[in-house]
Amino acid sequence: MAKEMKVEIVTREIIKPSSPTPPNLKTYNLSFFDQKAPNVYVSILLFYTFNKNNDLYHEETDERSKRLKSSLSKTLTRFYPFAGRLNENVSIECYDEGAIFIEARVHGFMTLVLEEPDYSIRKKFRLCGNDPGDMETKNHLLQVQANFFECGGLAISVSTSHKLADASTMSTFIKAWSAITLNPDNVDPTCFADFSLSTKLPMVNPSSSFVPNNSGSSIEPNFALKRYVFDESKMNRLKKKVISEGVKNPTRVECVSSLLWKCLMATSKSRYGVERPSNFIQTVNLRSRTIPPLPLNSIGNMAITFSETTKETSNLNNLITNLRRGLRETSKRVENGFKEEEFVSYYHNQVKEVGYQFISQGDETYFCTSWCRFPFYEADFGWGKPTWVCPCIQSLENFFVFMDTRDGHGIETWCPLSEEKIALLERDEEFLIFARS
Repeated sequence: MAKEMKVEIVTREIIKPSSPTPPNLKTYNLSFFDQKAPNVYVSILLFYTFNKNNDLYHEETDERSKRLKSSLSKTLTRFYPFAGRLNENVSIECYDEGAIFIEARVHGFMTLVLEEPDYSIRKKFRLCGNDPGDMETKNHLLQVQANFFECGGLAISVSTSHKLADASTMSTFIKAWSAITLNPDNVDPTCFADFSLSTKLPMVNPSSSFVPNNSGSSIEPNFALKRYVFDESKMNRLKKKVISEGVKNPTRVECVSSLLWKCLMATSKSRYGVERPSNFIQTVNLRSRTIPPLPLNSIGNMAITFSETTKETSNLNNLITNLRRGLRETSKRVENGFKEEEFVSYYHNQVKEVGYQFISQGDETYFCTSWCRFPFYEADFGWGKPTWVCPCIQSLENFFVFMDTRDGHGIETWCPLSEEKIALLERDEEFLIFARS
């Protein structure tokens, strides 16, 4: 069984940039958003199944590992803060101390993992950073683990400090690393990093993070992390239902968010016998929402949250209308740029509101972040594009992550929920029409 699969660490190395960082770039100041980000890792796993028709798959494992390490070193030259060290909550000191690279052997076959994609298995493929007290790894802003399977398959985990990277940044890094691995002499310049965010929205003061350090380091025993898949056919069916209720041009994320929200409110009513206020919080990537838009390859954190509340179970139309209103109001705050004092005040009010919702007695609060439309499935290191990509984040109850399915037309949702909520949700007839586990 996949749960019993053994992962053996073979080597653990520090990979440094192939060229030294120039003196004028030795200090990288955090932006306002970086300063407020939680001090945890943002992680993702990319699975590459064995392809007998690809000559590179027939290389010895040592050669494949060397290829990854060599290209990682070259990539770190372009992404120099990733090889640095965090200085309090102020800056990253870029003295080329390097990133962690772990090579592991997996005693088993990848098909078992793909057939049984549970949380305990995924943790084995990113051993670095799992232990918050691990002094050897926690100061490294980038940690990579290459897991080589007996069948010839490969799973690459990439973990970046949230102090430096959001999902968009991680996507940019993986795009560049895979391009350099595939063809180091012909890399599209747009793959490389833009470091202007820290000057566009500089740090206000070195205060504490939005979330306390090491918070949410693991899923509590009474929670389970469930994956629900909305494939293309079911997504099209869900969109038709939403449109029939009066919503124009619904997005995939809107459809799944509203359905999850509606069905979870129903589970709450089943549990408590009464309607309870329900909050739904979503993150917004701001890069394309400013005027002019920021570069999509901007490095750092560039997202904000908005929240909407309803006091009774509603139809999908009303829920999407609420979510669209929140997104529209948030976008207006940034579309004409950042007026520092005004924006910082708005941000802190948002944080207070979200924090209040999480601690309010009698309220149900859900948090959703979407990694859809980031090109993770385009990451070709020379072994073809990934068969499956999944997040491997430090989970909190009711904190959902959305990912594209491989074809780009469906959505996978990762939902940490109580066992009781899961049981009720998986008996909800409307939910089961569109989702499978």
